[in-house]
Amino acid sequence: MLQCEIVTPESKLYSDEVNFVVIPASEGEMGIYSKHEPVVTTLKAGTVRVTETEGQEPVRYIVAGGYAQIEANRVIVLADHAAALQELDETAIKVHIDDLKEKMADLKDDDPNRAFIEDEVKWNQVLLEQTK
Repeated sequence: MLQCEIVTPESKLYSDEVNFVVIPASEGEMGIYSKHEPVVTTLKAGTVRVTETEGQEPVRYIVAGGYAQIEANRVIVLADHAAALQELDETAIKVHIDDLKEKMADLKDDDPNRAFIEDEVKWNQVLLEQTK
């Protein structure tokens, strides 16, 4: 078995022993079983698929940015952003994007909050794409 953790700066979204994990590495998708060679890789925006037991449908998490640290029997996904696919609500995401864009429209170009809000808009657009 393989210990899998998916964490963000805000929280730990997942931690359990699993059979198989697929991550969106910057070089392409990477499948990980136990006894994998140690490696650290950057992540691109995409889906982490966690197969808890063989033959089971994978649990899916949307991630953007960050790193994955892979050891012989452990994978830690350290994502800048992450969310469980089954918890996404398309309507709520659209409303949130509109709210963020309204906030941005009120900010000056040199406002320090602008970059943070732009990042949030991009993240929510990634989430929105995954709901379709």
